[in-house]
Amino acid sequence: MVDSRSESAWKFTVLRVLFLVFLSIRGQTFADDPKTNPPADNPLTAAPKNLADLQAMEAKFKAVIDKVRPAVVGVQVGMARGSGVVITENGYVLTAGHVVGKPYQPVIFTFQDGKTVKGTTLGMFKSTDSGLMRITDAGKYPFAEKGRSTDVQIGQWCLAMGHPLGYQKDRPPVVRVGRVLQIHDNVMQTDCPMINGDSGGPVFDLDGRVIGINSRIGGPTDHNLHVPIDVFTKNWDRLAKGDEWETAIPRREDKEVKTVFKEIVSSANSCVVRVKCDGRDAVLGTIVGPDGWILTKASEMTGKITCRFRDGRELEAKIKGLSELYDLAMLKVEAERLPIIAWNSQPLAVGQWVASPGMTDDPASLGVVGVPRRPIPPIRGAMGIRLSLAEGPATIEEVMPLTPAEKAGIKAKDIVTQIDGVKVQSAKELQEELMKRRVGETVKLAIKRGEQALDVQVQLAKIVATAAKQQELMNSFGIGISKRSADFPMVSQHDSVLKPSDCGGPLVDLSGKVVGVNIAHAGRTETYAIPTDVLFGVMYELMSGQFDPKFLAEKKAAAEKAAAEKKAAEEKAAAEKKAAAEKAATEKAAAEKKAAEEKAAAEKAAAEKAAAEKKAAEEKAAAEKAAAEKKAAEEKAAAEKAAAEKAAAEKKAADEKAATEKAAAEKAAAEKAAAEKKAAEEKAAAEKAAAEKAAAEKKAAEEKAAAEKAAAEKKAAEEKAAAEKKAAEEKKAEEKKPPENQPPLTPSAPPLSPAP
Repeated sequence: MVDSRSESAWKFTVLRVLFLVFLSIRGQTFADDPKTNPPADNPLTAAPKNLADLQAMEAKFKAVIDKVRPAVVGVQVGMARGSGVVITENGYVLTAGHVVGKPYQPVIFTFQDGKTVKGTTLGMFKSTDSGLMRITDAGKYPFAEKGRSTDVQIGQWCLAMGHPLGYQKDRPPVVRVGRVLQIHDNVMQTDCPMINGDSGGPVFDLDGRVIGINSRIGGPTDHNLHVPIDVFTKNWDRLAKGDEWETAIPRREDKEVKTVFKEIVSSANSCVVRVKCDGRDAVLGTIVGPDGWILTKASEMTGKITCRFRDGRELEAKIKGLSELYDLAMLKVEAERLPIIAWNSQPLAVGQWVASPGMTDDPASLGVVGVPRRPIPPIRGAMGIRLSLAEGPATIEEVMPLTPAEKAGIKAKDIVTQIDGVKVQSAKELQEELMKRRVGETVKLAIKRGEQALDVQVQLAKIVATAAKQQELMNSFGIGISKRSADFPMVSQHDSVLKPSDCGGPLVDLSGKVVGVNIAHAGRTETYAIPTDVLFGVMYELMSGQFDPKFLAEKKAAAEKAAAEKKAAEEKAAAEKKAAAEKAATEKAAAEKKAAEEKAAAEKAAAEKAAAEKKAAEEKAAAEKAAAEKKAAEEKAAAEKAAAEKAAAEKKAADEKAATEKAAAEKAAAEKAAAEKKAAEEKAAAEKAAAEKAAAEKKAAEEKAAAEKAAAEKKAAEEKAAAEKKAAEEKKAEEKKPPENQPPLTPSAPPLSPAP
């Protein structure tokens, strides 16, 4: 959200741009002019063909700029800023008509070096947007020469200068270059790009002569419109005298049209008064009773109220009744025999003529009914939150900055469970409840934040998105809109361009009868009137005194007192009920505690008795068990003793028998052992004899085998020796044989005799 100064500046800029666009639409009637066709090539319009041409043009630009820039000034009229050019040594300044605003306003001019001088606005020719000013400080000033529009050609090169977005310190007038695209008697178009702040600045030809003044722009950057210089030349005298005029153009509310309606509104005119608040023209009023009853718009009533009549009387008025529903106030003045109004309660039809009588003989405005009568919904109050679109509870996804929700401490992820005591289980249900609330209402929200449960109060406000702001600004452009322009149960809508200060007066049809009271100018296309049949019921209620502000205040105070008393009584009753409930709860808790304690004591006693009985039974059972066990033990001991004695006797008998049997067995064993020993000894002796015999036989066999082995070995040795001997003799004989083919050697000695 921007601060008020930034917002005001933004609104002013937008309004300026809208105004310029509006003027361009009105003034652009030259598309079929024969001068829009470019002429044959000539030095003024020729395009550069090479670098040399560009350099020549550049030199021209620089020369013109140096020559004319000292004459270009920044212009400030009140808060409005623009540009201008001095065209006489004594300080006459050409500018745009919308920069002048109106004649004879103080002006501050700023030259390129920062020097400022004072001056005044002079005349303005509205239809062409041409205006004239003059420097009033004495002196001689740099000035530019005027050219002639008739010499300007399509395609001609030119320079535009001015202060885009207003004069800036240390920035001289800004130069733009372009060509003339179209020219007509009252308007010229170039492609020198401009913006607001440039309004009133000059366009020069390449000889440094002023050929036009910057006026307005369109959407494209080549849609820059200028007032041709001849317009100023032709209308110089009227501009210099400070005249303000425009060319008569047939309009819906021309004098000749209003003349037809003059007779129609004459009767109702007498029933119109000007309502003033602290001396300021606030709204109109409609006389509805000859003894001083006047109906008007309630939301404009502040301070001391007076009513000025057509005969010049101005009487103090008191509010006797207020209808917030219809924004109506019933005033009462000390007067008698006032005009009686003529009413028509028939519903208006779409397309039907209507007129709004004013404080002059002519109607204040004319129009037609635009749509069938209808209710106008209120402007819904808003908190400034964005809800989650997910299924489930009404969860806040975002809290917008500088909104009622942020001021109330609401945070993202908070869950709204109730609004003014009504449970809401989804974002849709919360939105539906909010749609029922108006701007200014305070709502109480039950919020869940984590494990916390919070109660938060939020005063709803009007929150407008950026796109809606632009629409609202566009809708209020021109004459503005009424302070309250919505939330009416039933209205007739017509397209009269009625100032908000002219609401409150009557609306008549072609019969001259009053068909309603204008209650609000709601935008560029709509004005609302409360229909007559609706007014009748409201008026008489307001006259009855039931809705007198004092009575309403007393009634409101009484209602508030009753509500406070009721609230106090309810709170007291609730407190007493709560105290009684708490006391009853305390007594009940005490009784329940006592009963529980008695029950516990009884249960304890019963448990102790049961425990004693159980103990006694257990002790008796233990005693009986011990006696039985003792008896059984004694019987067992006696039985065991008898069994032991019997066993001992049996053992003794068995031992004696065993001893007898043992002795017999030992005797038999001894006899058997002796026999076995004898047999063994005999067997051993036989075995020994057999062994000795076998050994002798074995020894004889071994000696025989050894002898045989020795004989064999001796025989083998002898045979081996004989064989070796024979082999040796054969070898020796072989060595003695002579080689083949060689005579045998003669022995050198006789052969040896064989060895013995």
